[in-house]
Formats: sequence, structure tokens, C-alpha cells
Amino acid sequence: MSVLSASARNAKPLQAGKYIHAEDAKHTIAIVVSVIWLIVSAAFSWQIWKDCAGACAMGEYLLMLSPLVGAMMLAYGCRQIYLCKRLGEVVLQLQQPLHPACRDVPATLYFMTGLGQAMRHPAAAYPLALEIVCTHVENSGEDASTKTLWSQKLKGRHIAHGAGSTDFTLSLPADLPASGNLGRTEIKIIWKLQLRVLSAKVSFVLPVKVLAGP
Repeated sequence: MSVLSASARNAKPLQAGKYIHAEDAKHTIAIVVSVIWLIVSAAFSWQIWKDCAGACAMGEYLLMLSPLVGAMMLAYGCRQIYLCKRLGEVVLQLQQPLHPACRDVPATLYFMTGLGQAMRHPAAAYPLALEIVCTHVENSGEDASTKTLWSQKLKGRHIAHGAGSTDFTLSLPADLPASGNLGRTEIKIIWKLQLRVLSAKVSFVLPVKVLAGP
């Protein structure tokens, strides 16, 4: 079982080990899509209102509410950008390579601006949730299907306000494949470390490789 032995402390990244930057959450793309949806749906709703001359059926009234979906998407995207900016840059460091069946590999998360420094009302500590996920992604033409092969939540901790880093260990099961294409090129295995802190979600793609022979 994976063990999360976290100890928050102010520290600078060491030179040894491999650094992994968080995935791009693509919230900007979501905002662009929501703005386009909002403009198109607003024009469509206005046309429906003119055509039914105020005597609209229930279905037409529902269609006229479609701009609300775009507004909700826009609000969500803006909020996610705000939460990620408030959290700041987070970097993952692995002290050893990951491979199936590895045990207690030391890892460190670095909060480059200090955890909670951008909070308007700082707390003494903040909850940190970590989860390892292994997914199977199959691309077939324009379609893609994703399923979770394995996941495990690590033991949660509270990290002190202003902490620069937190240490933990990673352990992976032996009966799962490494990262990369699985036989056929359209099938891919992706390992990720997902974290939630300060209401923000951050993911790191983990390089899980086959253990080299003797």
C-alpha cells in the first residue's frame, strides 16, 4: 500500500532527481469555447423569441435558456484559472525512477510561491489530497475511450501555511503495464499523480518505465 509520509517545510528544490511540471489544465480553451457558445446561443435564443412572438411553447422557452449553459461554463473556467493562479506553480520531484512493483519511491512536491501565500484569509494549515491513477486510453479514428485500470488515494495530510514543499513516497502494483503504447499504437497507458489543494486540481504525468534487467 502506498504510504504518504508528508512533512511540510520551506525548502528549495534540490539538484538531484527528476522534475515534472504539472499538466496544462486548458482552462483557457474552456473559456474560449464557453464564450463562443454564449454568443451563438444568445443569437439563437433571440431568434426563437422573435419567431414565437412571446407565445412560446415550453420547449422553446427551454431553448432560450441555453445561454445560461455558456455563462455557467464561462464562470467555471474563470474560477479554475483563479484557483490555479492562487495556488501558484507546483513541481514534482522524483528521487528514483518509477516502475511497476516499485516500493516507497521518495517524491517531493514543491510549492514555488509558498502554499497559501495568495490567500486573502490564510489558515494555519490546508488539506492536501493525493491520488495515483493508471488509465487505459484507446484512440479509434475520431473516437477515444478512457478507462481507469487502477487508482489509489494516498493518506491525506494538512500542510502548513507558507510551506515550500512536502515529502511522500510512491508505491505501484506489479500487475500493471508501464507508461506508453501497449502493443498497438492506438492503445496507450498513462499514469498520473493527481492532487487537490486550496480547491485547485493539479495533475502530473508519471514516467512509469519497465525495470531494466540485470
